[in-house]
Amino acid sequence: MMTKKQDQDLQSTKVAFALYMFYMLSFFLRLPSRLPVLGALRIDLLLVATIFLLIVTAKIKGQEKSNISKYILVLFVYSIVVLPFTTWPGTVIGKGVPEFIKAAIFFLFTYKLVLNEQRLKVLIYIFIFANTFRIIEPLYLNITQDYWGSKTSFGWDQVNRLSGSPADTINANGLAFVIASILPFYHYLFGTKTLWRKIIYWGLLPVLLYTMSLTLSRSGLLAVAIIYGVIFLKSKRKGLLTAMGICGIIIFFASLNEIQRDRYLSIFDSDTKSAGSAEGRFSGWTRDLDVAMVKPIFGHGLGTSREANWNLGGNDQPSHNLWIEVFQELGLVGLIIFIVYTKEIYKGFRETERASKKNIDRFGFIQSCVPAMQVWLAMNFLFSFASYGLSSYEWYFFGGLSAVMLRLSRDLEIIKS
Repeated sequence: MMTKKQDQDLQSTKVAFALYMFYMLSFFLRLPSRLPVLGALRIDLLLVATIFLLIVTAKIKGQEKSNISKYILVLFVYSIVVLPFTTWPGTVIGKGVPEFIKAAIFFLFTYKLVLNEQRLKVLIYIFIFANTFRIIEPLYLNITQDYWGSKTSFGWDQVNRLSGSPADTINANGLAFVIASILPFYHYLFGTKTLWRKIIYWGLLPVLLYTMSLTLSRSGLLAVAIIYGVIFLKSKRKGLLTAMGICGIIIFFASLNEIQRDRYLSIFDSDTKSAGSAEGRFSGWTRDLDVAMVKPIFGHGLGTSREANWNLGGNDQPSHNLWIEVFQELGLVGLIIFIVYTKEIYKGFRETERASKKNIDRFGFIQSCVPAMQVWLAMNFLFSFASYGLSSYEWYFFGGLSAVMLRLSRDLEIIKS
């Protein structure tokens, strides 16, 4: 039963929450790129400003402060305070700060507006279905128009890799990350529920894995392995999952062509044509660490990883390792703050899981969501060693979901008592 304050907060944030859901659709589906009129109106910026003003004027009362929000604020303030010690302060102000704010609003809006289990459900399903569309669209274009979107080296040759659609901005590894991001949610919210939900899950799973194979993303394949490895450890039906896993691996590798098989085998085998690019990833870490060590305490500045790598390492890319990226941009101090922040996210999911096990009858959707979040977090931790992300949405969306689920679990425990 809701308290009077909670009911008032729900009513006062109703419009803001609806706009946030529209913003999520616009963000993930890249609506301004698809509809030029929305791009001309700067619809995303307009939505963010409106939602922020609505949150401020709503004066939400029924919320406690989250430790996660404190660490985000500390990280942001720290990046501003150390500005005089950075290498490229202009890049920090013109690029780093705006991109960080754009990512951090996913925490602010999620934490401030997702006030009950019903809103959490709406948020999660919009996230799932919007990102499913991002996967199905390029696959459809590939089948009907031979669309690929990117290439990679294969010995002396170039081979195609499937990336996001022309309206999207993600490369092949980015598309693989999107696939890996929604797999845990499909497994726990569909694969373990009613018959129709199971049909949806088992019907989509081959499609998602086939699309993953077209991306030629080694980190994506490892992410899938981590996802189902964690699902296996958390499951009580290990025998069935083992048999299904073995069959799935055999079918997956049997369906690959020579190029795809060589690409994925290069993860373990150095005697393949694709081994050079795999070894290049590890040598790139060493180069990026050398760049970070030029400014080891305070870093080169928020948003400067690509600029630092180009000027000091001769590589025109941001570090493809989240932890090295943070080290480059914010130095050792910033890296410690970020590690503590991610630890707080993990603690939030863990405490929610403990509460849900004690109150199974009251934790309907949340109980299904917690393992999906935990598996997604484990996968994202793996992916962090193969991609940048300090100013990407996912770590702040994680933070918002962790804080929200912890708050909702505490509310449910109070109701019980």
